Formats: sequence, C-alpha cells, structure tokens
Amino acid sequence: MLFAHVVVAFDGSVQAWKALEYAVKLVETEQAGKLSVIHVYSLPYVAVADAMVTASAPVQKELYDKSEALLAEAGRKVAHLPFAHVELLEGSPAQSILNYAEQNDCSLIVIGSRGLGGIREFMMGSVSHNVIQHSTIPVLITK
Repeated sequence: MLFAHVVVAFDGSVQAWKALEYAVKLVETEQAGKLSVIHVYSLPYVAVADAMVTASAPVQKELYDKSEALLAEAGRKVAHLPFAHVELLEGSPAQSILNYAEQNDCSLIVIGSRGLGGIREFMMGSVSHNVIQHSTIPVLITK
C-alpha cells in the first residue's frame, strides 16, 4: 500500500469531484488504505473600521445546511469503502486542510486545482496553492 491515509478536500466543484474520484480509485486499487473526505466552510464577514460584521444567523444556518448536504453527497460516493468517512470543518480552507492532515496522520492530500473561490481566490491565492506551499506531506492536485 502506497498511502495509509488519504484526505480529499471537497467543495463540490468539478475539480473536487475529480479529486474525490481519483482518491476513491486509490483505495479501490489498494494503493491507499483509509480515506477521509473533508469539506471546510467559512462564514462570510466584512471588516468595517475596527469591527467585523458576520452574516446573520439565518444566513449562517443556510451555509451550514448547504455544507452538510454537499458533504452527504460526497459521503454517498465513498459509502462502499470500508475505511472511509466524511467530516465537516469550519475555518480557513487551506489551514483547516493542513491541520486535519497533520492531526490525523494523513500521508497524501488530494485536492482540485480550482474550487469555488471566485474573487476570494483572486485576492488571497488559491486554496490548492496555499496547501502545496505549506504541506509537509505529498499533495496531488487534479485538473
């Protein structure tokens, strides 16, 4: 077995589905053992002077519910695998992915080349780029 524990960062984008499919194949062909699929959601906020304004409670609930539904969809894709699970995380996507990989002794991170970031990606750099720059383990980027 090449990789003991693979983690897939999943945001529902076309590239994330490709990353998930690739990771599933790694497990199915016994090149990987355990598979974790994680989705990181972050609550939107706006900085106004010295304060930060976050989304209203109903908007936060809607974002959380959408994240849960998205992760459940990914869970159905890996349900047939004996050592696979999904997990919902909150925070900065790149940092959350890196922290998860470190805390769970992952041996490979699989991530799509571009996600659903849009303007945020333009301003802060892509999540995949940040993960590659700071990861201590191999990162496989799918296109």
